[in-house]
Formats: sequence, structure tokens, C-alpha cells
Amino acid sequence: GRSLSLGIADAVTVLAPSAAAADVAATLIANAITADDPAVRRQPAAEIDPDSDLGDRLVTVGVGPFAPDTIAAALEHGRKAAETMRKSGIIHAAVLALAGQTVISAPSGFTATQIAA
Repeated sequence: GRSLSLGIADAVTVLAPSAAAADVAATLIANAITADDPAVRRQPAAEIDPDSDLGDRLVTVGVGPFAPDTIAAALEHGRKAAETMRKSGIIHAAVLALAGQTVISAPSGFTATQIAA
């Protein structure tokens, strides 16, 4: 089905004990990468897909250019979500990307290339 997002992430890659855990975590982290900014265009999910389980929740339908501080703040929201999951053992690591910026949530010594490989 059509994928709808609450966030503005370009990409989230997660390393987890299982594919299912990685999929759920990536979705939750991507949804956490958001900003209350005029550059983000949203509309109710039901207007895009009447069968969506998101109903009238606002989903992202487009984004414009962001100021650097907006990008940093949005990625920080996602990093905090990833760190919570990592510290609780749900995931091993995550790479978050938005507007050419990347943030890593991983134990010391991990690199983005190792996580995405």
C-alpha cells in the first residue's frame, strides 16, 4: 500500500535484531524527525487514502527548503527516539538523514557505512 509519513526524514536506516524490529523502529524514528515549519505541507491521511488507518492525522505531502537550525532540531528529535530504542535494546544502531545532513545513533566506533552495509 501507499506509505504515509508523519515526519520529514529523507531516510532512516536501522540495524536491529530482526527485520520486523528494524522496520517498526525506522518508521517510528522517521516520524519523530519533524518540524513545525511553513516549509512542511501536510494534509489528513484520509484525504490521500480513504482506507488509511491514520484517519484525519496530518501526514507530510511535501517539503520545501529548511533553515539549518530546523534541520538540526528535526534530526535531534529523531536521534533522541533512536537513542531510547538503542539503550533499551530494541535496535543496535540507526542512521538518520535529512536535507544532506546525517546523524548516527550507535555505540562508540560504529560508522554510517557499517550500519547501512
